[in-house]
Amino acid sequence: MTPAPPISNRSASPSKRSAQNLLRLAAYAFLISFIGSLPIGTLNVSVTNLVIDGNIPAAFLFGLGAILVEVVTVRVALVIVRRLEGMNRLFGWLRLLACIVIFLLALISLEAAWHMRKSVAVIPFTGYAPFVAGLILSLLNPLHLPFWLGWTAALRTKGLLSDTRSEYNVYVTAIGIGTGVAFLLYGMTGHLLILFLRMNQDALNWGLGIALLIAGLVQLRKLIPRSPGSSSTG
Repeated sequence: MTPAPPISNRSASPSKRSAQNLLRLAAYAFLISFIGSLPIGTLNVSVTNLVIDGNIPAAFLFGLGAILVEVVTVRVALVIVRRLEGMNRLFGWLRLLACIVIFLLALISLEAAWHMRKSVAVIPFTGYAPFVAGLILSLLNPLHLPFWLGWTAALRTKGLLSDTRSEYNVYVTAIGIGTGVAFLLYGMTGHLLILFLRMNQDALNWGLGIALLIAGLVQLRKLIPRSPGSSSTG
């Protein structure tokens, strides 16, 4: 396999890596992570229950463990995408895999909305230390790596993410902050937010499913090669 190109340590040029570009990258990463952490699941419900029980330190450690796994997963995704980017065929398959994952998530959300199915969150590993429980539950999420592989490839294709340590650090940090803010929101609002989301879960599923479907269609459109005549200036 061709070795990945080294990450540049040189200072960014004003045209390509300005503060505005870093802010745009941070905003994209934060929103993707924050919105992706909002649907009711085992992780955010666990944080909420720990806060309601008055165990704030345990909630913090649990969230820290879950975020640590996500940050490491993003780092792995960055390495994989960099290595595959020089191999156009494999990189194309990676982007196709990202489309499939996005469509799968959209299908799950739309199917749940169609059948008006409510999620039931079961909190396992309650006997473990909170930090360890957060690590385990986050590791057991099978969609973590495909999700971030897809978004990392999409942001690189869009030109928002390049091979510099500053952009990598901003990207990973913003993702961690986005997940952390979502956990904090659940912890602060407690059962009120969970009750609201469960009461409006059908609308949430419809909205999330349609948004993911649109995102998948946009990514699929970018995968379709343009005909030579479409790029001509006429």
